[in-house]
Amino acid sequence: MLNLNLIEMAKITPIDVIKGITGKYGSGSNDYFATNKSSNKIHLAKLSNPYKGPASEKQLAQQSKFAKKQAAVSAWLNANKPSEKNGAKGTEAYQLAQKLKKTMHFSCISQVIYKHLDEEGTVKLPTSPQPSPTGEGEETGGGNGGNTNPTPNPSTGGEDNGGDSPEI
Repeated sequence: MLNLNLIEMAKITPIDVIKGITGKYGSGSNDYFATNKSSNKIHLAKLSNPYKGPASEKQLAQQSKFAKKQAAVSAWLNANKPSEKNGAKGTEAYQLAQKLKKTMHFSCISQVIYKHLDEEGTVKLPTSPQPSPTGEGEETGGGNGGNTNPTPNPSTGGEDNGGDSPEI
């Protein structure tokens, strides 16, 4: 008689001490930990040549713009998330945002809110979680716009980089 024992592959699960680590470790180090809470993956990165000068006007403007968007997203989430007032599943808009998150393959609902946030800070969600026929909501690989077959750039003899990096 043949005895088949099923063998399971080992699975590595981060221990609680490491699971919650994010940010810089050590005062003189440029090493950073980041934990993806949705996948529980831990990443370690090293910062090379950190900028040490004062922030430029353009950087300050971008920081201000981001702070305003972050405040709008936080306010929307606080107003629509599950609570005693909004119910166990949150408002209808919150539930729609959750469906959009799954449809768009985003890792958190904030990404959906950022995507549908206009310049005035108003969230305008579509009426259904279906992706639009124009491909809006789909993520591309970046770099060359998701094109897997880059076209040669006749002026340089190389591939067209889509303007993402300067030519040398």
